[in-house]
Amino acid sequence: MRVLEGPWQGWEPPDGPKSLTIGVLDGVHLGHRSLLATLRPTMIRTVLTFDPHPLEVLRPGTHPRLLTTLPERVALLAGAGVECVGVLDLAAIKELAPEAFVSDVLVGTLQVGHVVVGEDFRFGKDRSGDVGLLTALGAEMSFEVETIPILERGGEAVSSSRIRHLIEQGEVGEAAQLLGSRFTVRGTVIDGDKRGREIGFPTANLRPPAQKVIPASGVYAGMAVVAGTSHQAAINVGVRPTFGGGELLVEAFILDFEGDLYGKEIAIEFVERLRPELAFDDVSQLVEAMREDVARARSILGRAGARM
Repeated sequence: MRVLEGPWQGWEPPDGPKSLTIGVLDGVHLGHRSLLATLRPTMIRTVLTFDPHPLEVLRPGTHPRLLTTLPERVALLAGAGVECVGVLDLAAIKELAPEAFVSDVLVGTLQVGHVVVGEDFRFGKDRSGDVGLLTALGAEMSFEVETIPILERGGEAVSSSRIRHLIEQGEVGEAAQLLGSRFTVRGTVIDGDKRGREIGFPTANLRPPAQKVIPASGVYAGMAVVAGTSHQAAINVGVRPTFGGGELLVEAFILDFEGDLYGKEIAIEFVERLRPELAFDDVSQLVEAMREDVARARSILGRAGARM
């Protein structure tokens, strides 16, 4: 895959006509995948995405929590068959009139031959361009525009904001159904306070990425991916109130695993929430609860393993 970054005027895309879609595509969820599935394999399948998030540009000081970091988004797009990704900074194009955006970026730089957008697509300065204008410009500049309807599930549009809300509520299973994959947090295992090891449940601890949405505090069944191998895990998201609290961490007790993970990159996939994070009166109560959590996680993951 070719990834184009920096000022768009300096991009060197692969030569040939592009079949392209445009958007943040945060999460690369089922709605986004319906766009990607419409890209034509006879052209270079291309995505224009945005980093930073447009809200950060339009409302300075805003730092929206995202479903995916840019590297995660690019990897998901590659897995969906995308061959070229252009990463735009909205600040660099937000003053372009719709006609200039199309002629300079889409046609002049990317040699677009086919554009796929949702029916609510807007573009150009002050979002003044719509699908009708894009279609007219396509007829004028010799590219085709294809519009697809907004994907719905459960009577509601599949959207990144809807999925973020589900994750913030701990509804990671429902979120996964809309994402088309499990919600995942990646990071480097950090040195913790060793309390888990002392009570028989050593954990791999991750500090959540600063701009990524994090599931509601609580205990989850999930998977830990270590060096490409998936392991069942019981995961705690929270501040460890039984021990007086602390910084928010994602802590994974990886079932039937032995090994030193400090300093290594791992991925934590969330399958189902088991319970909220609780403050126990003493450590023995916490240990008993964790035994129950592990048993429930094994049961749930045994059923869920083949599904996603």
